[in-house]
Amino acid sequence: MEKRFESNVDALVGPTHNYVGMGLGNKASNRNRGRISNPRAAALQGLEKMRRLHELGIRQIVMPPAPRPDLGFLRGMGFTGNDARVIEMAAKTNPDLLAIAYSASSMWAANAATICPSVDATDGHVHFTPANLSSQPHRGLETAFTARCLRAIFPSGQCFVHQDPLPSFLGDEGAANHTRFSGSDLDCGVHLFVHGGRQSRQASEAVARLHGIPQSAIVFAAQSPEAV
Repeated sequence: MEKRFESNVDALVGPTHNYVGMGLGNKASNRNRGRISNPRAAALQGLEKMRRLHELGIRQIVMPPAPRPDLGFLRGMGFTGNDARVIEMAAKTNPDLLAIAYSASSMWAANAATICPSVDATDGHVHFTPANLSSQPHRGLETAFTARCLRAIFPSGQCFVHQDPLPSFLGDEGAANHTRFSGSDLDCGVHLFVHGGRQSRQASEAVARLHGIPQSAIVFAAQSPEAV
């Protein structure tokens, strides 16, 4: 019998984790804006949760935090000089751009990508599509790093296939809008893709096609306006 296994994937909180309130429409983000953050405590809490899952016998994968501040982004916005000068000028002239460069929200692993297990894909491979997170500027910066991490952890070859992120005009928020139902790890599952708000139906349909999920195993559902 072919051996299969499941893993839980978590991402660590980065050292620049903060409460700047950039989550437009997010009540919790706005409510906590300006509060003092404790990235070290948050990272330790995350590690404790991962350790507990490992003790329960669940295979645990850890994704590192994205490098921050994103100096490449700031230089692309026209700030020049050495690293310290770039940060100084951004802080003086456009603190909103600096906040985007310091954003450390990549610990939300459910937003990292959509993954299809090999048992469900028509080609028998595990498929990954990094979320483009195009609805929020600070989240969109995470996509390239997430894609590199996934390719490093799950090397392309006989088992894993990595898709490119979808174009930015198709909002894709990753597995936060995707759920798989199955009876056991050897059964083909049913994939529920929810669209609305930041997730477009076109993005969900594209991911399903790229992953080779049979039409009979797919459900597309619109999120209620109240939930959005």
